[in-house]
Amino acid sequence: MNKENKILKSINNFAQKMASQIYFRALRDAFVTTVPFLVLAGLMILINNVIINPETGWLNNLISNTTLATWQEIGNKIINGTMNSYSLFIGILISYSLATSRKASNPIFSSIVTVAVLFIVLPLTSFATPIGSEQIIEISGFVPYSYLGTGGIFVSILCSILSTEIFVKLSSTDKLKIRLTGGIPPAVAQSFEALISIILTLLIFSFASFLIHLTTSFEIHDLINKMIQAPLVNLTTSLPGFIILCGVTNLLFALGIHPSGIVNPILEPPLLVAMQQNTEAFANNLDIPNIIVLPFRDLYGHIGGTGSTIALIIAIILFSRKKANRDFAKMAGPLGVFNINEPVIYGFPVVFNPLIMIPFVIGPLISFSVAYFATWAGLVSKIVVFVPWSTPPLINAYMASGGDIRNVILQIVLIALMVVVYFPFLKAYEFSMGVESNNNSGPENISIQNLSDQDSDNFDEFKDFM
Repeated sequence: MNKENKILKSINNFAQKMASQIYFRALRDAFVTTVPFLVLAGLMILINNVIINPETGWLNNLISNTTLATWQEIGNKIINGTMNSYSLFIGILISYSLATSRKASNPIFSSIVTVAVLFIVLPLTSFATPIGSEQIIEISGFVPYSYLGTGGIFVSILCSILSTEIFVKLSSTDKLKIRLTGGIPPAVAQSFEALISIILTLLIFSFASFLIHLTTSFEIHDLINKMIQAPLVNLTTSLPGFIILCGVTNLLFALGIHPSGIVNPILEPPLLVAMQQNTEAFANNLDIPNIIVLPFRDLYGHIGGTGSTIALIIAIILFSRKKANRDFAKMAGPLGVFNINEPVIYGFPVVFNPLIMIPFVIGPLISFSVAYFATWAGLVSKIVVFVPWSTPPLINAYMASGGDIRNVILQIVLIALMVVVYFPFLKAYEFSMGVESNNNSGPENISIQNLSDQDSDNFDEFKDFM
């Protein structure tokens, strides 16, 4: 037992160090902050391509095509200001978070430097196809949305981290500060203090971008896409790679460690790129390229939250012979509808409960496999609209698929499958508690008090619900 405790303690300590690592924390905070922009973009894409599409939309027989096409301009402008500007948002937020962690005197300077760097590394010329023409021409003086949107995420991540580290280091050097005296306004004084550091940071990235293009004939975006982004997208959108990462997520949660700061910074960026590829293909009536994108995880394997615990709640309500468990499931059920499952994980509990941990970790991987092959076989639509994790089940499947009822049916089937998976383990767990001999007996203390002091520090979110 002591050996097992040491192993669990080592895993917990390692995970906490990873979650507290400033780069991972900056990535996590940045992606969480940008969720409203992705939600709005997804909503506009759904409206533009499902409801008011001039050719196939719900309103195409009620309103003229010209009017519908005009209305689409509103959605397109919002998409440009959200998803097509996404890498800029990520860069600004990562830089600000990282500079704050480094205790920079004025973190906003770091964000401004990052924006400048992101434009410095852009190519001076780009290729485009004029409207009404099939010929591709090379032009200067414009920035393609492919560089500023989700396609530029990895460039934005690398540039924001590197530029912030360089700028913060330089700006903390007293010899590089220009100090003004004599009643100078604070904003002017701070600008001059950072002047040399800003100039040096931008010159470093300008020379680096120039040398990379000179020696490789590649622009930074193309080089990073070929060496980093494309391999990571291929890894995370493949079923084996996706299942491994999600399996780690489930296992960490089952050990009482919230995985958002550990796995998500690795998993989410490439899946967002894949999501953008699907969205662009859907908007242009092209073949949808990817089966696995970011919402795939929440739609099919995290129904009701990590571990598809809404199925556990249903199984408890339908089959549990312990009144305390049924009462708990009824209390946690409404939160599970919005995919909030900390009460179940920490209060039922799933955490450190070997019998429930097994279906919690393994069950969603089965669901992912079923959903993947159902999509591959064309039985359901691929995901084309980004929906937030808190969107209730069934609704999120309908929205994410662009309005395909078959995806809703698949989700119902997966919930039923997970109920079946949880059922024998739930019965075994209750039997181990002596339920068979006394339906109303058993431990009544089903709160976080059952957990160790070390783990309880991670459960503030659960306490809010209780």
